[in-house]
Amino acid sequence: MDISQENCNEDLDSLSKDIPVLSEYAKGLETHVKRRYLQKISLVGVDPASIPSDQFDPECLPSIEATDLVSYLVLETSYYTKQQFKCYKSLEAYNKMVSGFVTSVQGKIIAGKHVVVGKVRLPQRMNDPLVNIWVITESDGTILAAHCLGCKAGLAESCSHIASVLFYIEAWIRINGKLACAQVKCSWLLPTYVNEVSYERVKDIDFSSSKKVKENLNEKINSLEDKAAKPAGNHRIQSSYKAAPLQQRKLEHCLQN
Repeated sequence: MDISQENCNEDLDSLSKDIPVLSEYAKGLETHVKRRYLQKISLVGVDPASIPSDQFDPECLPSIEATDLVSYLVLETSYYTKQQFKCYKSLEAYNKMVSGFVTSVQGKIIAGKHVVVGKVRLPQRMNDPLVNIWVITESDGTILAAHCLGCKAGLAESCSHIASVLFYIEAWIRINGKLACAQVKCSWLLPTYVNEVSYERVKDIDFSSSKKVKENLNEKINSLEDKAAKPAGNHRIQSSYKAAPLQQRKLEHCLQN
């Protein structure tokens, strides 16, 4: 055994110690491929292929943007050239995403990073098992590593299956980012004196405009003033009626004297 082989085995042993559980897929990789695989999953300290699917959330996806796709697929892995990516809608990976061949894309936050798993169906072999892939990104959407468990090209950091899932995430973020602020909980900028806005039933919400609210308030105030004025008026009228006989008696008494 030469020195390079010994160093490679030592690296594998040291990297394996940091990963508690390895998937059967990782265990069956060749030495040089397994070494790179362990380097990638050491970013989160766990093998994404060994995590049960029920621990992932379809709403927990990183904020991947078009610039992140260019950075990873063109500048880092050189899977596409700049000229190819300019016509991204003609790419096989993009057409797979648009045609609905990407499914089960879910995410999970591990060690402060997003781990995303997904499945891609093979267009020419619809009855074959779906291809599994995983992606590791920063919270801001920067793509750190990716791996395809179903093709040889995926061993080289990127392939059309990985690109399809990345296109899917970017499209999902754009669509959900265009939702109105009222459709997202706690997305409004609240005044400093308000801690939270609770949900209410539609029947309990007043949708009147500010102008209508002001008119209703003025009408209520005027009606209260009218009610308060009526008893006072009646009291003055009754008092005048009571005072009239008294004045008449005084006048009659003076005339008699």
